[in-house]
Amino acid sequence: MAHGRRWKLSQLTAFSHAQSHLRVQTVHGAIVTIIGAAVALVLFISEFRQCMLTRRVQEMKVDMSRRETLHVTFNITFPALPCEALLMDAGDVSGKWQTESRIQVARNGEVHKHQIDSEGRWMYLAEYTAPSAGDWDNPFVLRVDQQEMTAIEEALKRHEGCNIYGWLDVARVAGNIHFAVRPEALFLSMNTQEIMHALRQRQVLLHGVGADLHPDASKLNVSHVIHTLRFGPPFPEQANPLEGVTQIDRKSTGIDKYFIKVVPTDYYSLWGRKTHTYQYSVTEYYHQFRGGEETPPAVYLLYDSSPIMVELRDVRPGLLRLLVRTCAVVGGAFAVTGLWDKLVHRAVTSIKKHMA
Repeated sequence: MAHGRRWKLSQLTAFSHAQSHLRVQTVHGAIVTIIGAAVALVLFISEFRQCMLTRRVQEMKVDMSRRETLHVTFNITFPALPCEALLMDAGDVSGKWQTESRIQVARNGEVHKHQIDSEGRWMYLAEYTAPSAGDWDNPFVLRVDQQEMTAIEEALKRHEGCNIYGWLDVARVAGNIHFAVRPEALFLSMNTQEIMHALRQRQVLLHGVGADLHPDASKLNVSHVIHTLRFGPPFPEQANPLEGVTQIDRKSTGIDKYFIKVVPTDYYSLWGRKTHTYQYSVTEYYHQFRGGEETPPAVYLLYDSSPIMVELRDVRPGLLRLLVRTCAVVGGAFAVTGLWDKLVHRAVTSIKKHMA
């Protein structure tokens, strides 16, 4: 009975085996087998690489969140503008406006400055310390201080630059970050007495007599290199197109404006970890001074938030898919190899018969 059960069970096999003396081993069969094994190996390696590659899936949807702040990280070098002449302020459409000193008081950001030489290296390990009295960091207030103006002029003669970096929390509304030239830097060709005399005369000018001020912006170069500018925490392959941008004013100075559209982004890593951050696109506008302009040169980062959110996921097929694809590829390769072996064997046999 046991022998009968084994015989019935054997009927279910899909692989029948011929006896060894009935098998025929040929050279052309070996060649076809080697080629089939090579093809199967190549296809397996290709599938393995495809299954191990990480691809990114993107989905767009309307941003329903109510997050109120953007965390801005920046690092910009002005090779030809000394720290004594450089100011930074930030404002938005809600009416909030902050200078460097106000940012420090509110503790919603940090601004650091380092003086650099003509080779772009830090001159000192210590940060540049700005004057602490009055509205020293207000780009709309003219401080007629001979000592400060002399310091600016001497720094320009030494070809000093400034590396300004830090971070800032701003409201998620339309706004701008403004890197400005101190107004008094426009009057380096005049001393304090001449400036005050011109200002007093300007008051009389309204009644028909007096002299006017003549600002000179030609010596102020706002060439800059943007090392870092991002909104929110970083993630792999984040779109920050302004990072690495170099703008050199070779012929004359001017005003650089970068119109930035900030896109909310949820990034999910391969292991499912979520990072809420932002990417951005940018459009650049440059106004070159032709001569006679009384407006100080500046760099504007004008940002606005997009109502569309992007969701990014890194995915990988996994081992189960690799197993399925391997079985399909290897099995298919050997099935085709078997077909070719039969065709080649028939052709060789036929040729031998005709030759005999």
